[in-house]
Amino acid sequence: MHFAQGPVRRFSSARPHGSIFAVGRRVYVAGSGALDGRVALTDDAGENAVATVADGTEVEILAWRPRGSAGTRYRVRSVRNGLEGWIAVANLRGARSAVSPAPAVPPRLATGSSVRPRTEPGDSRRRVSQRSR
Repeated sequence: MHFAQGPVRRFSSARPHGSIFAVGRRVYVAGSGALDGRVALTDDAGENAVATVADGTEVEILAWRPRGSAGTRYRVRSVRNGLEGWIAVANLRGARSAVSPAPAVPPRLATGSSVRPRTEPGDSRRRVSQRSR
């Protein structure tokens, strides 16, 4: 039998970072990282801003373009006023409003029942249900 002697190739089956949106789907702009809550729509090269849209603006996905480690970019059109441009996947969300993190719940002190077993008067070590010998 013949076995390959070269280096073993490993292919990454990891899922890409960020959300994945289909062409034709309507999504919302996520401008929470921007100071004024607005996000720039850029030209094809991603270098020049052609318009800005506010956080929560509903947009329709027209096309997408993978950009490796830089992340996927989507060509979008504003449903309300027809503005078009390219936007990073990090600036899109599927829900109308941003999902806020759940409030922290303080840990419980006891994991079992809070009822202590009864003891007979004068003997704190013996339970009532235990018989004396």
